[in-house]
Amino acid sequence: MRYFELTEPEDLDSLQWSGSYRAERRWYLPSILCPRCDAWGGMTAYPSVDLSALPEKDELKSGWPQTREEYERRAALVRPFVPPEIQLEPGCRLGPLVGTAMGRFGPITAWPSWQVLVREDALTLIQEAGLKGIIPVRAELRNRRTKELPQYELEARPLAKLHPACIQDRDRVPTCLESCGNHGFSLPPERWLHGESLPTGLDLFGVEGTTRIVVSERFVDAVNRLGPSDVVYREITVE
Repeated sequence: MRYFELTEPEDLDSLQWSGSYRAERRWYLPSILCPRCDAWGGMTAYPSVDLSALPEKDELKSGWPQTREEYERRAALVRPFVPPEIQLEPGCRLGPLVGTAMGRFGPITAWPSWQVLVREDALTLIQEAGLKGIIPVRAELRNRRTKELPQYELEARPLAKLHPACIQDRDRVPTCLESCGNHGFSLPPERWLHGESLPTGLDLFGVEGTTRIVVSERFVDAVNRLGPSDVVYREITVE
């Protein structure tokens, strides 16, 4: 099985679709303000998480940096509403995209690359093809084009890992476990997946510690049946 990272095209003059959107999440976990590391947080998003029944949900309308203790308090509020396999982290975004859209959208949109939206007909095709790991959440986007099909965001849970050999010491963030827990790394330009971490049989997933979203060749083949999209598929190997 071949796998591909989804990225946006670099040449904006070559775009075939005019669709764009501006949207925010309903809820956020705060990033952490550390006296040693300054403010830091990730960009992982779980659109399927619904906190509307959480009494303290209004405390989660902003990802503004907080102390580690305050982050942990808010994360504890969220945890009962989150599947156990989901990794919560500072800066985590929760709930569907809410905002406005304009223009015509292709079968799949990855702009920015860490948010993957598919048109309703593309979602139907994906589901009929029996692809695995597809968690669609309808994006709440108001569009003046009344005939434009609804968009669904595909949740990409970070289930895979980059191979340790592609992460050099120079890429690693200095560990700060005692103060704030920060221990990440910069995305290496040359990267490949760790085969032992690969989620078996899934056609879409995220990569731990990154904003990368990976799809299988089955996914690419299914979506391409509806014609071209303004998405670049960068093949990523597995070792």
